[in-house]
Amino acid sequence: MDRENAVRRYYRAIDDADYDSLAALLGPEFVHRRPDRTLSGRDEFVRFMREGRPRTDTVHAVDAVYRTVDGDAREGAGADAHRRGDGDDAPAGAGGTDDRGPGRRVDEVAVRGRLRDDGEELFGFVDVFAFEGDAVVELTTYTDSFADG
Repeated sequence: MDRENAVRRYYRAIDDADYDSLAALLGPEFVHRRPDRTLSGRDEFVRFMREGRPRTDTVHAVDAVYRTVDGDAREGAGADAHRRGDGDDAPAGAGGTDDRGPGRRVDEVAVRGRLRDDGEELFGFVDVFAFEGDAVVELTTYTDSFADG
C-alpha cells in the first residue's frame, strides 16, 4: 500500500465518520499518542473516534506529506490534496525506516496540516505515522495548541 495514500485515507475516514475504513487501516495493537491522551489498541481508538471526540464535524486540511525516498526527505502534494485524491508519483511503500526492536522494521510518514471546524481553524498539527507492513501501528500527534472542545 502506498504510504501517502494510506495517510490520506486515514484523514478521509475520520472526516467522513467511516469507522470501518479507519479500523481497516490500523494494526490491532495501534497506539495513538497526542498532547491530551494516549489511546492503546485499534478498538479503543476507533471507539474514541466514534463516541468520545469532543468535536466530530471537523475536517483535516493536509498541507504536506513527508517521507523518505532513496534516503532523501521529500514532500508530497499538499494543500488539501487528500480531498481531491491527488498525490505525486512516489514509489509504493516509500517512507523513512526506523528500527523499533529486534526484528521490527517500521516505515514512517509525517503529515503537516490544520484541523478545521465549519471553516474555523482550531489548531495546526504534525502527525507521525509508523507502519508495519500495510498497517498503521503508531501515530504521534504534535499540535501548535490544543482546543479543549
